[in-house]
Amino acid sequence: MSQSNEDKPKLDRRRFLQGTGALAIGTSGVVAATSTQAETDSRSCKKPGCDYDVVVIGGGFAGVAASRDCGENGFKTLLLEARNRIGGRTFSTNFAGHEIELGGVWIHWTQPFVWAEKERYNLEVDETPGAMPDRILMHDAGTTRELKEAEIMEVASAYSALTEEAREILPQPFDIRRNWPRVLEAEKLSAMDRINQLDLNSVQRVAMESVCSGSSHNRAENWGYIELLRWSALAGYGDFSLMLDSGARFKLQKGTISLIQAMLDDGKPELRLSAPVKKIEDLGDKVRITTSSGETLTAGATICTVPMNVLPAIEFSPALDKRIVKAAETGHTGVGVKLFIKCRGKQGNIYCLARQTHPLSVIFTYHEEEDHTLLCCFANNPDAIDYYDEEAVQTALRDYLPDVEVESVLLYDWMLDPYSKGTWAQYRPGWLSEYLDVFGKDMGRILFGTGDHGEGWRGFIDGAIGGGIRAAERVKAVLGQPG
Repeated sequence: MSQSNEDKPKLDRRRFLQGTGALAIGTSGVVAATSTQAETDSRSCKKPGCDYDVVVIGGGFAGVAASRDCGENGFKTLLLEARNRIGGRTFSTNFAGHEIELGGVWIHWTQPFVWAEKERYNLEVDETPGAMPDRILMHDAGTTRELKEAEIMEVASAYSALTEEAREILPQPFDIRRNWPRVLEAEKLSAMDRINQLDLNSVQRVAMESVCSGSSHNRAENWGYIELLRWSALAGYGDFSLMLDSGARFKLQKGTISLIQAMLDDGKPELRLSAPVKKIEDLGDKVRITTSSGETLTAGATICTVPMNVLPAIEFSPALDKRIVKAAETGHTGVGVKLFIKCRGKQGNIYCLARQTHPLSVIFTYHEEEDHTLLCCFANNPDAIDYYDEEAVQTALRDYLPDVEVESVLLYDWMLDPYSKGTWAQYRPGWLSEYLDVFGKDMGRILFGTGDHGEGWRGFIDGAIGGGIRAAERVKAVLGQPG
């Protein structure tokens, strides 16, 4: 079911602004500059009468990958980022003395684009302890229990049953149309529809609700069943352990900022921060970009990598397809909260799960010291409790850990960030048949490279890098090979 504007989360803007101000202190290199121009591309422009060959809009992984490759292809490239930092929906910062990621973080060798970049720049990875927990705690119907080994096997079996059609329907998950009739049939269902079709015991039911709500950052009834199958196909077709590893185990040792900075340093595009784009016009022989400050720039082509929910905030000429605007106004499923909690004392290496209606339906250990534990939590409803309130968070957390003491919390409200308007993008039931032919479709000299669309690991860092790389390749068809 779709979510109307009235149903969308109503977050506290004052607290969001206060929180983002606090994050400007002690960040791990994410604020690249306060000026509008951090570096100038020394290449000469190949497109006569233009300021640049390519202007890339959006400084997340998609935009940085696109600008790097455009530069390597010999094009004079400008990268425009609306925020005062690079990274987009990744955000490396510090909390309680630890480097954390308020946005996207985990990578895996099943994700071809990001793992290749990690290898290219010789970056090391660390493991998140809670991805391989010593104890799994489940809360349901007012009680909490530690799952026994046999119950854990039941959970894995339930996931295999839930996704057993993945191999047939998505034999090649990077080619969604390979078995299109079956895809269209399956995408009518939500993940919850599929859960309800199965004969699950209470442990299996709670676990599958937790998995689906955590993956979609929404309720399972709003997540397309085909999206559930896509995740399964990409991570070993029903292999529960590999799916968890792919989504929440390995992270870059020096943060996502280390990779995106390496890519930026490699490509050396001209970078302008704090430069939101107001208008993009295809003039036939060139593109004109107007920033919110009124500056106009011309280029042979532009690559727009901004998130889908943000697209209607930019005026396009020719205009965006009405279906793109409709999808953006409805919003993808990513509306939830990613929360870090500092707890007093050692809580152990744990993984906690509950039904999707619980305020903290997914929790796991992120780091542990002798005097404190850092937990990473996912919630699918920002209005379930006041996530800024340590006491409210502590009350919810005590459903799992009755004596826990919460010292502090940290989150970033991506829904209130005007340059994201949501967390990671996942599709709702019926979206492929309604929108696939317009999502990410280029318009003349205006190309799109967002990680919110495309196939494979859409919604992940991997999908963003892949989207940017592919867009940079398509630029060559528009501009021709540089001389």
